Amino acid sequence: MQATYVRAADLFRQVLSELRPDDLERPVPSCPGWTVSDVVTHVYDNHVQALGPERADADDVMAAYALAIPDEPDLARGATFDTLDLTLHAWDIALACGVELRFGEDQLAFLEAVAIEAGDRLYVDEGFARLEGEDANPSGLDRQGIALLPFGRRR
Repeated sequence: MQATYVRAADLFRQVLSELRPDDLERPVPSCPGWTVSDVVTHVYDNHVQALGPERADADDVMAAYALAIPDEPDLARGATFDTLDLTLHAWDIALACGVELRFGEDQLAFLEAVAIEAGDRLYVDEGFARLEGEDANPSGLDRQGIALLPFGRRR
């Protein structure tokens, strides 16, 4: 699991490194009502909550985020959630910026396993939006597109 987390963190860092300052105000279609800045702040807040406030001492949201991601996470504390958060939100930010982000085999397997294990619990307390109608139809989607559907995401 640690390797999957590290790859997700690296993917998120890669997406962040390609952002321009004006990208932070872009709306994120897969997170209605949020901007790229909101998504970065959300991921940062989740990591600070898991890792403790001692890492939350940077003035700039991007610098703060870089501090919040550990090189070797304590996997006993929410590793699946944090890995999912990093993976999905890297995709969300790329989507908002008009960039196609492709997941590797391990990331796809991770998303598929989480979706199967969680089942309908994904939709409790509005954790994820359940796609309906044509949006939920996997016809014509590749493996990545199908893996994203349970998490309320579709390109």
